[in-house]
Amino acid sequence: MTKKVTTLAQYLELSEQEKLQLLHQDAVFVGKRIVSGQNAILFQLYGFYVEVVYQSYRREIASLTASDSADFLQPYIGQIFVRGLDHDKAEEGE
Repeated sequence: MTKKVTTLAQYLELSEQEKLQLLHQDAVFVGKRIVSGQNAILFQLYGFYVEVVYQSYRREIASLTASDSADFLQPYIGQIFVRGLDHDKAEEGE
């Protein structure tokens, strides 16, 4: 069983295995992208974000980075969907 985590600082203290277990259990998928030929997936977990970069073809983790900065979302911003916001009507001025 993983430890109780409510803050980014507590998350950063966990082992990689515990971090991944929490992502699997509680995280919300935000988006994915390619970084230097590697697959990167961004998750929202509690009040912060976690990006997992996988080595191509191996599915091994190359890096796991966490941040509570909204700037962390920038590379994924085009993939974020907000329910109830009709993008076509907003562009038409309706």
